[in-house]
Amino acid sequence: MARPKKQVKLKEPIKIRLKSLADGNKSIYLDIYYKGVRKYEYLKLYLVPEINPVCKEQNKQTMAVAERIKAERIKALHGHGIQDWETVKQGSMLLTTWIKKYCEGGVGIKKSTLHCRVEMLHTVEKYLDETNKGFISLEEVNAEFCRGYVKFLRNFPNSHIKYGEPRPISENTASRYLGMFSTALNNAMRQGIIRNNPMKELDARERIQPKEGKKEYLTIEELRTLMATDSYRPEVKEAFIFACFTGLRLSDMYLLAPMHIFKTADGKGEYIDMEMQKTEKPVIIPLSEEAKRWLPKPRGNDIPFFDIPTTQTVIGRALRKWAEAAGIEKHISFHSSRHTFGTMMLTLGADLFTTSKLMGHSNIQTTEIYAKIVDKKKEEAINLIDGMFK
Repeated sequence: MARPKKQVKLKEPIKIRLKSLADGNKSIYLDIYYKGVRKYEYLKLYLVPEINPVCKEQNKQTMAVAERIKAERIKALHGHGIQDWETVKQGSMLLTTWIKKYCEGGVGIKKSTLHCRVEMLHTVEKYLDETNKGFISLEEVNAEFCRGYVKFLRNFPNSHIKYGEPRPISENTASRYLGMFSTALNNAMRQGIIRNNPMKELDARERIQPKEGKKEYLTIEELRTLMATDSYRPEVKEAFIFACFTGLRLSDMYLLAPMHIFKTADGKGEYIDMEMQKTEKPVIIPLSEEAKRWLPKPRGNDIPFFDIPTTQTVIGRALRKWAEAAGIEKHISFHSSRHTFGTMMLTLGADLFTTSKLMGHSNIQTTEIYAKIVDKKKEEAINLIDGMFK
């Protein structure tokens, strides 16, 4: 009778080792030997002397974490190889650790964007807590995980509601969090840490689509009325009307200075050439004679034209009182001035592409929103005919 063959136990490429420290603790590290190359990785995990049951349980949990990291490293090692060890380590990084890095890497971004990233991280941490997936690594995130996160976001409570019935966050907020989560995964993919972004496996119906918000704008007649109405904050009035004729955002109005104004090649006209604060992209806007009427006198080449209050409350109150004095019931803001410019350009016959360039839109789809507004106004105007003959 033939002897049964001995099963050959494959050697693991990674072993857990301990290094005794002077304080009596033991540092846990990984001893990696793969295809003739040896590396070591200290995990910053420590075993303490087992002087009581509490210490013994603590060591048990610490070793469980070390074993999990080891298993993830082995899995990632077979995917990337020893030469890409840094990528291997990052691939088995906790998802939350990677998102924290994504949040911390926000150099030069707006505070509001950074705040939104941190809020997104908070929702991910809550999702992991509820699903007991707190130790999921970046490489373990798959389409099923993403679908679960989408479902979780749809019902995530709005922490800003202090009174009354609790309500979930808006679809626009949820969509923004989901977009940032996907961007964090895209960054990992670009760095070669993961092979693909599992969010891309979700079709449009599975994602959260933002609702198209109402864009408040002024008609040409309403703008004329405002221009003829005095404001107790004339500097706000000047800036707002200038923004209606140029489409500049408030963030750009704060910075607009004579150094951003240039003469055209024939010397007959002038135009704005500046970098937009929101997108960090250049925009060129020819100045109409009407726009130049509302441009204050220069105070220095690099000194901003407009002395606009920096407090949103002060600006909002000034615009509200001014609109009330003009008999306009719309809630106007510096968003309204930009929307007014977009709809006015299309109403007066400018094409979509030109309007898109004047507004500094990165894609023409954004400008199409204004085209829909203009089309709706045309439809309403035509419908007035029906009322005349009933």
